[in-house]
Amino acid sequence: MDAAEQEALVEALKQVGLGRYESAVYLGLLMDETAKVSEISKRTGVPQPKAYQALDSLVEKGFCTLGSDAINRYRPVPPADALEEHRAELRRTEARVKALAEQLEEIRIAGQGRELWAPPIEIIKGHPQVERLVLARIAGAAEEILFFGKRPHMPGVDISEALEAFANRGGKLRMLVEQAFLDEPGQEREAEKYRSLHADYRVVDTLPSKMIIFDRQVSISSITHSGGRNLDLVLRHPGFVDHFVSSFERYWSLGAPLAVRSTA
Repeated sequence: MDAAEQEALVEALKQVGLGRYESAVYLGLLMDETAKVSEISKRTGVPQPKAYQALDSLVEKGFCTLGSDAINRYRPVPPADALEEHRAELRRTEARVKALAEQLEEIRIAGQGRELWAPPIEIIKGHPQVERLVLARIAGAAEEILFFGKRPHMPGVDISEALEAFANRGGKLRMLVEQAFLDEPGQEREAEKYRSLHADYRVVDTLPSKMIIFDRQVSISSITHSGGRNLDLVLRHPGFVDHFVSSFERYWSLGAPLAVRSTA
């Protein structure tokens, strides 16, 4: 065994709880279990007084036994036996980690959809951030999405495709849109995607704002204020969300099914 291999084994033994001198001395005994302490000290580079201390410690840790021979008192315990307690501790650790993972998973599942520390009202700035948040909310919706469709479209078809995926996995999708939302020039491809969704559709002449409500718990709204600029909000406060759900239901009652409006 060359020096590099011996050093690697010493480091490995340190990982199972032995000190450096203990590791070197135990390895020396395995190489020659009849060696005297003076020979082990010379071979391993461990000072002889430290070698005796290491041997006594190895006995306590179950890596060596004491014999009756006054000269060669110490004998190495076979590695499989010496490491059994370490293996048992690894199994106990594995069981504790598994139990901890299961406990934490229960907490994670119980907390899905809850936002205990999220602000009740949050302003979102910038189209990329709004789109990322909307897509994440659609992906995480469990049961129902209520959609207010109002011009102008958000560029791209990612949101319509995400809504389609939600509907295809069994989610309830109710789409309430302005007719102009479906007829917007230059947005024919996206409008067709919206038309083809597996959703309950109604069409009205005008809506107060763009809005999506997720599982009646969170809404994302885009409100146009003075100067034509949009204010994009995430609303989590139950009172606000309930108000918007009521607004949706009121406009829904005034809307016409898409098929009726499209053949008019």
